[in-house]
Amino acid sequence: MHMEGRKALFVFLSLPLLLLAGCGGTGPAEPPAEKPTAQPAEQAPEPFTVEVKEISKHGNAMLAVTFEEMKAHGLEVGDTITVTVGDNTFDMPVGTGYTDVDTGGMLCRFDTEDGVVSLAVNMGSFAAETGMGVKETVEEEPGYTWTLTVPRVTLALKEKKGYLDEYNVRNLTRTNAREDYPELTEEEFANFRAVSATGIGEGILYRSSTPVEPALGRNEYAMAATEAAGIKTVLNLDDSVETMESYPAYPGSYYSRCALINPEMNYDFGSEEFSRKVKDCLLFMTENEAPYLIHCKEGKDRTGILCALLECFMGASYEEVAADYMLTYRNYYGVTREDAAYGVILKNNLEKTLCGIFGIGSLAGADLSAQAAAYFRSLGLTDGQLESLRAVLRS
Repeated sequence: MHMEGRKALFVFLSLPLLLLAGCGGTGPAEPPAEKPTAQPAEQAPEPFTVEVKEISKHGNAMLAVTFEEMKAHGLEVGDTITVTVGDNTFDMPVGTGYTDVDTGGMLCRFDTEDGVVSLAVNMGSFAAETGMGVKETVEEEPGYTWTLTVPRVTLALKEKKGYLDEYNVRNLTRTNAREDYPELTEEEFANFRAVSATGIGEGILYRSSTPVEPALGRNEYAMAATEAAGIKTVLNLDDSVETMESYPAYPGSYYSRCALINPEMNYDFGSEEFSRKVKDCLLFMTENEAPYLIHCKEGKDRTGILCALLECFMGASYEEVAADYMLTYRNYYGVTREDAAYGVILKNNLEKTLCGIFGIGSLAGADLSAQAAAYFRSLGLTDGQLESLRAVLRS
């Protein structure tokens, strides 16, 4: 999305002329110009109250209102609203899916499948968190009952389109058809590339979408690029060994002859499990030869964060790390630096994740190399192992 330019309007008012009449006399001045009438500011829609029809099994508050009625009150997808539940207020966006917010985040959901408007928490219970109801287990079907303690809520607009950029980012779309990406090379379509950043040797580290799983329609291109790059060591962050070996593209392939590790890494980047598997990957790299290939399924999230950590460790600037991270979003979704989505993705995906891993409040002014090294030490890596990692990534 691009901001439209706005031209400034300059109004020049002439000073009234004084007309001389007779000896030292003055004629009447011209009447003063009328002041333009001020245009009334657009008024925010009035808050309105709606009934809670029921509470779902997982604690969503199902509201007695339609999409059309919400829109008539000025509330649409991408807005942020304030919801009053009893004596408490909660700010949240209007979205269409639970993942429009982070885990634990609240949203007003327009369910486009069944037409229901609800108040929900991603991976949580809105009713329980707000005190709207009490859930009890019963023997009768469906095995539970909710008792409403707050039968109605009030909705008010907080900011028009206040969440729209982030909503659009969380709902980016792509296809898996090669013909839909004529501007990309085959390697770019496969999201395959060398990681080129300060401290990392040329042709040492690569990243990609999966070369083996066929679901994305990109694996054949990724497999060809893997062989062309002469990859010797693969970190498959997605598949178990059994799953990887079950794909038709795997048996007898160039990929199958590489040194392989399958940590089955999760998306919870702050978890002990994720940290433990990062350590396994780093040690595996020190024990095996470059060139290295890191991939998950899309080569976007888990691959993106692990590569960012390695880039930071080797001395890359934030600008280098960000540029490499965002190439994936160009390859899949056409997002460029000029798009509003670019900054939103960096803030919510890369910056928040690295700040969480490093345990700092901001990346601004941070020594990323020192932060990454400290994180790796916290995993149990020794200084000698860190130096071995530096050596294999420089060579």
